[in-house]
Amino acid sequence: MLSPHGQTEKLSSKSSKKNNQHHQASLISLGRLVNTHGVRGDLRLLPHSFPCRTLQPGLTVLLQDAQGQLYTHKVVRARPRAPFVIVKLDGVDSIDHAETLRDMTVAVEETVLPPLEDGEFYYYQVIGLTVRTTTGMNIGEIAQVFFSGGHDIWVVRQGEKEYLIPVIEDIVRSIDIPAKQAIIEPLAGLLE
Repeated sequence: MLSPHGQTEKLSSKSSKKNNQHHQASLISLGRLVNTHGVRGDLRLLPHSFPCRTLQPGLTVLLQDAQGQLYTHKVVRARPRAPFVIVKLDGVDSIDHAETLRDMTVAVEETVLPPLEDGEFYYYQVIGLTVRTTTGMNIGEIAQVFFSGGHDIWVVRQGEKEYLIPVIEDIVRSIDIPAKQAIIEPLAGLLE
C-alpha cells in the first residue's frame, strides 16, 4: 500500500534573525504555531503531519509571519503531545516572546527533507493532484491534507463542492505524482 509521509521538518540555524534570502518556492510548510505552552517560551505547533519526526533538536526552521517576513530559529527540543508538538526554539525564553510568534508558519527548505523510499511521498507533493474515481469521474483537486488521528484525510475541492477522502488502502488505489493524479474507489456515500 501507499506509504504517505507527512510534510517533514528538518533544519538548524540562529534565532530571531530576519532572513529574506530563501526563495519561497523551495520552502515546505510543516505546520503553524498556534499557541504558547507554559511560561518559558515553549510553543504549540500544529503540524501538518503528526508527530512531525523530522523536527529534531539542532534543526533550523524558518518562521514566516503574515506579511511573508522570514525568521530563522534553531530547534532546542520538540516533543509530541497529540495533536501538537511542543517546540522550544533558541532565543525564545519567555511567554511574552513566544506570544509574538503565534500564528507563524514553520517551514524548512525542501533540500533538507530526508529521501523517500519507493511508494512514499510528502504531503506537499499531493497538493494540486487531480482525484479521479476508478470509473474515470473527476472529483476535483487535493487542496489540503490533514491527519485525523487514525489516518490522513485529503480535502478535495471542485468548484463549490468539497469532499473529505480518507487516505486508506480500501479507497486510495494509486497516486502518481509525476502524472499529477490520484485514483480512488469511493465507498458508498463517500461522495454524497
